[in-house]
Amino acid sequence: MKCAKCHEELTVKTFNDVKIQYCPSCKGVWVKFPILEKLAANLDLKSPLLNPAELNPVKIKEDIRSCPDCGKDMDKVYFNGVIVDKCSDCNGIYFDNGELSKFFNTFLKKQVPVTDNLVFLNNINSLVTNKNKEINMQEIEIQSKEKEKRVVSINGFVVLTMLIFVALFAFIFMMAGAYWIPIPAGILIFFTAIGFKLLKPQEAMVLTVFGKYIGTLKGAGFHWVNPFAVSVTPFVPISLKARTLENGRQKINDELGNPIEVGIIVIWEVLDTAKAVFNVENYTSFLSSQADSALRNIVRMYPYDAPEDSGRQSLRGDSQEISAKLKDEIQRSVRVAGLNIVDAKITHLAYAPEIAVAMLQRQQAAAIIDAKKTIVEGAVGMVEMALNKLNANNIVKLDDSERARMVNNLLVTLCSNKEAQPVIKNGMN
Repeated sequence: MKCAKCHEELTVKTFNDVKIQYCPSCKGVWVKFPILEKLAANLDLKSPLLNPAELNPVKIKEDIRSCPDCGKDMDKVYFNGVIVDKCSDCNGIYFDNGELSKFFNTFLKKQVPVTDNLVFLNNINSLVTNKNKEINMQEIEIQSKEKEKRVVSINGFVVLTMLIFVALFAFIFMMAGAYWIPIPAGILIFFTAIGFKLLKPQEAMVLTVFGKYIGTLKGAGFHWVNPFAVSVTPFVPISLKARTLENGRQKINDELGNPIEVGIIVIWEVLDTAKAVFNVENYTSFLSSQADSALRNIVRMYPYDAPEDSGRQSLRGDSQEISAKLKDEIQRSVRVAGLNIVDAKITHLAYAPEIAVAMLQRQQAAAIIDAKKTIVEGAVGMVEMALNKLNANNIVKLDDSERARMVNNLLVTLCSNKEAQPVIKNGMN
């Protein structure tokens, strides 16, 4: 394979029994997400890794690179100051030199220096911690052999027409004196009629025969399947429509320990009906509990608010990025149930009532301090300008005491909340 940046031949290097495609010229790294998960398996992470290949591409004025694996144009992905290339077809990820350590720093509890890709990979052994010390959140794995497959079906109207002909011939033979013919014909019609299934748009049936999964029936219309096939949900077909989950508001402590109220809305759909039915007891309840858990894990990682010049992410200031991480976190947890998370957004964010008043006062105090700081900085600049103008134009010469008195008067006048009142001395006793 050729390097996506310099087009040199990639070499294979092994780190902790994990093979990495590495460019010896530009030191870029070409990997897929399972490899990154293996590298991070024993690292002390504050949150699970996000798969850059699953993030939405962004438009950046940079040269388009070709995928080393399939040769197609790659997309740019941005998150937390890191821009990497991803291939939407083969789900590969290309890290320029130094970007691998930046990527892992997003998820490591203890930050590491931004360094060369090869140096970082060689130093991973020093970052390994006791895996049993803290159980990191990982994708739930359930050993299930069932995967969705399409069941064999026939157009129901064709079978219905055949049954009408059978009934007609049975009636003719009975009229001719063959009274035994209607009995097997009736049994045939009865058992055949059991196989008729009716589906509306965006509905599906998971069918089993004597307890064994034989497939999923999809597609609106009138179908005929094996008469012995039974729907796992006989009275309510599985809906494939996009649905909305709203669990209400939760009280959660943010990174600083402040109790806040957070509410989210999750838009989801059933992607694999077999996993949804056989892997979990109730996929709707499963999604609800996993959404609550993911919300708590994400909220605890960030403060409610942070100063703009601090460079830190916050729940209030980086709502779109937080929502994207929340979506990925829920998706990772519910993939085992065959569900697809279309979107997840924070709909309510506020301090808890018991601290809302105190936090409002703190915000007001911070705003007043910032305003005073701006006023003082402006006043000092104006005083400096005034003194420079007086000296430059030789309007008046001031000694140190007069200069200090003038500075004091100007600062009091400019920084005061009240308008200055002129004082006139007439020299009379």
